[in-house]
Amino acid sequence: MEVIPSGGAHGAEIMGVDLSQPLDDNTFESILNAFHTHSVIVFRNQDITEEDHIRFSGRIGEIDNDVYSHFAHPNHGEIVIISNILDEDGKPIGVSDAGKFWHTDLAYTKTPSRASLLYSFEVPITDDGTVLGDTLFSNTAAAYDELPDDIKSRIDGKSIINRHAYAYFKSGQGEQFKKSAAALNDVEHPLVIQHPFTGRKILFCNEAMTVGINDLPTEESEQLLSFLVEWVKKPDFVYRHKWQTGDFLMWDNFPTQHFVEHNFDLPLRRRMQRITVRGTVPVSA
Repeated sequence: MEVIPSGGAHGAEIMGVDLSQPLDDNTFESILNAFHTHSVIVFRNQDITEEDHIRFSGRIGEIDNDVYSHFAHPNHGEIVIISNILDEDGKPIGVSDAGKFWHTDLAYTKTPSRASLLYSFEVPITDDGTVLGDTLFSNTAAAYDELPDDIKSRIDGKSIINRHAYAYFKSGQGEQFKKSAAALNDVEHPLVIQHPFTGRKILFCNEAMTVGINDLPTEESEQLLSFLVEWVKKPDFVYRHKWQTGDFLMWDNFPTQHFVEHNFDLPLRRRMQRITVRGTVPVSA
């Protein structure tokens, strides 16, 4: 096993591991150490079954009941399909608009994901070989560290309200999220949380879900939140993942946000499957 850092704010490739095979404890612990160090890790050229995906994810923790269960794999309810492909009735076979806004998976629940694990079957590639649909990941622990001191003092001890698909509905793109949104209530989280394994401070608001900052006048909340959600997008904090078929990508949801470049349309196809592993209630840092 070899860990090759991306050279950026975070992200690494792990080589020498075949996820279709059972992993010994030492190898698995080495993977977890790399996961906590680099936040986003990829295993290239994997050929795994749904059972392999479930087995590996389950070693990290309890597999979550995803809110997109209506896009669940027909034979494996733990797996959600992410795809822009349409069925014979012209309806998407999976979540097609996922990631249009910067977000942390399941941050609109009491226990946001510890990890998301996404496996790619098809990636959109143009006739000239250009791969589209990159996923960008922001290191929100580094983003907190680099905040000006006056901003840190303003957000210290503050809490936020997160809402499922908030930005989608606000922008008029929430149609496919109506079913999942109807089953969820708003949730309150600290604005700055502590990573449960590394102890680092993390900026936990995001543009997709955060409605506002509590205990601030509306105008001040909007201005400060606008600054923060743009701050995490700074290139110094971002790792760009260029997909390949057979990529198995996993990311730590506590110190990251991500965003998908939706710069492709059918007939360019994207098909992936995702499992999320349940995290813990975020604790104020």
